[in-house]
Amino acid sequence: MKKQLFLLLGVVFHLSLYAQTNFAVHIDGKDNNLRIGMDSICRNWTLEAWIKPDDDVWKEQEVIIGGGEYSKLNSLDYLPLIIKKGYLYNFGADLTGCKLPVNQWSHVAATCNGTSIKLYLNGEEVAHKDTATVILPGAIGINESSNSIFGGLIDEVRIWTTGLTKKELKAWMYRPLTNRHPQFDKLKGYYNFDDLSDDISLNRAAEGRMSFHIRNGRLKQYEKQPLAYIVENDNKLFHTDLKKQKLFKTVVLPTEWDAQQGEHDFQLLKLKIETQGKQNPKSVRELTLDFSTCSSLADIERIHVYNAGSKPHSETLIELIEGGLQVKSSKITIQLPKNEFTQLKHGTNYILITADIAADASLGNRIEAYLKTVKINNKYILPIHAKDCLPIAITTNSYSNPKVLRVLQWNIWHGGNHLGKNGPERIINLIKHSNADIITMQEGYGSQKKIADALGFYLQTPSLKDNLCLYSRYPLKKINTKNKFFSNPAFVQMPNGKEIYVNGCWLRYAHRPAYASSIANYGMKPSGWVAEDSILGLVDIQRLIENDLSPYISESTPIIIGGDFNSGSHLDWTHKAAPLHFGYVAEELPISRYMQNNGFKDTFREIYPNEVERGEGTFAVIYGQSQTSRIDFIYSKGKNLRTLSSKIVRTMPEIDDVWPSDHAAVLTAFVIE
Repeated sequence: MKKQLFLLLGVVFHLSLYAQTNFAVHIDGKDNNLRIGMDSICRNWTLEAWIKPDDDVWKEQEVIIGGGEYSKLNSLDYLPLIIKKGYLYNFGADLTGCKLPVNQWSHVAATCNGTSIKLYLNGEEVAHKDTATVILPGAIGINESSNSIFGGLIDEVRIWTTGLTKKELKAWMYRPLTNRHPQFDKLKGYYNFDDLSDDISLNRAAEGRMSFHIRNGRLKQYEKQPLAYIVENDNKLFHTDLKKQKLFKTVVLPTEWDAQQGEHDFQLLKLKIETQGKQNPKSVRELTLDFSTCSSLADIERIHVYNAGSKPHSETLIELIEGGLQVKSSKITIQLPKNEFTQLKHGTNYILITADIAADASLGNRIEAYLKTVKINNKYILPIHAKDCLPIAITTNSYSNPKVLRVLQWNIWHGGNHLGKNGPERIINLIKHSNADIITMQEGYGSQKKIADALGFYLQTPSLKDNLCLYSRYPLKKINTKNKFFSNPAFVQMPNGKEIYVNGCWLRYAHRPAYASSIANYGMKPSGWVAEDSILGLVDIQRLIENDLSPYISESTPIIIGGDFNSGSHLDWTHKAAPLHFGYVAEELPISRYMQNNGFKDTFREIYPNEVERGEGTFAVIYGQSQTSRIDFIYSKGKNLRTLSSKIVRTMPEIDDVWPSDHAAVLTAFVIE
């Protein structure tokens, strides 16, 4: 009897050791706001999810997967999978399926194979129509308003760039996805919510810096109602895979930041390894790195390899090669020890590779590491590399070199309060990571003092609840203005006694989605944008230059203007770049032309003059339909001011995380000669 008891306890222990908890997200139907910012998918797509509605009374519409903010463009379906008056529905095809049960789990899906759209309930087709559409799956459980919020549980959300067949749906709807799925390479979004913590959840299919992770927030960002949260999934039809560990996806995430002279542990890249299962865990045994695109290997003193845990923001780093390694050749292979820290856990695993930058590294030199292969157990893996990242330059800041000045321009979106509980803290974290000496900021709205205190910087703002904020490592001498909402001018008092004119501004706009849209919006006329800018934003910048700048400067005064200009640039909207903007050309955009005609340099375009190769945008990085237009700029003017580097930054410091604002940041390093 005693032997049987021990045997039973051993079985229980074994099961608990390898059990995998399955969670679902609970959405309140009132204020919860789950956004992923995914871009459009054209004519071949599948959306699927498990849902458990918790209300017997249906709203006019409840969204399962919708477009999200600013999604009502006339060229696409922004409500591709919803419940309309209790019935499964697709807006683009005006396709109605069957009535959905409440208080029980159902698998729902919508597919499009290029010729027909179909709706499925529990793996069975319930409606179809011979048509095809472009969809925007930018949000889960909501579109734009509280009137559309789903109430209940959602799990296993899957977004594909192909139309799955009935056979494929039925074969995989009852179990977690693995890379053995026949259409795995077409998987764009996979959300199982098992990792949801306060304000984020990862997209397990993510591959790049726009990874479409879940941003968990509230429609009313200043309210105190609970965010969406996870509960244990009681869906008895869905069976968690308890077999031995399998690799799901291996992705390399380069940094977006520039390195600084003498910087220790600069993040070169991060390796994200997604696994499933706890039995027979695998180990990372070897990394092969290529440094051949670096300007000079002498710029790197040592590299380090760390276990960075399972969270995007690592609180604890465990060094895997004690003391690091010297980079003696352009290609090196790193053997990792076999221990608990190189063993992979179920879910997300991060390996961080950093570099110690030489104190005398050459300013402006390029630094880069390419991860060629990863050996896991005895198998060599070719990792997926994130695309469209800007080259890494070697810079510094004025604290280390008084001739260098780093300026960050950022609209933080209503004080950073749109992202769950920790929005302002994420804003502060990013600014600190930028090592900026000066920050021109818009939409401070109550977060100014908290940010200033955290940085230990001087602050200039009309009031602590106002729009514009100017932060500086060095004292600020205020310049009075009558246009406090649009202009925030000051002289920065440098340690060498020189003064630099800085202004953080915001210009008026007439809202035009096509200004920033990566999706066609039919009927737009660029001539209309030009006309509107001419009577709004152009007037604002002319007034700023004439009243808040010209009376206070001499010919030799270095000038820096950072701002949310709310207008595109004629340097971006060229005939050459028309394919990036659905054929639109707007070479007469007046604000950027005015700045150029008055001798100002667009610092990003100065470093990256090719508008086709570097066509990324600054608004709005969290909306899938809006990623290809710059409306945030750092302009400079002055004989003694030279641009060293310029970046558009749109992910968090450790890269694999959600961005807390609807604007990207612009970071420019200057040399003051």
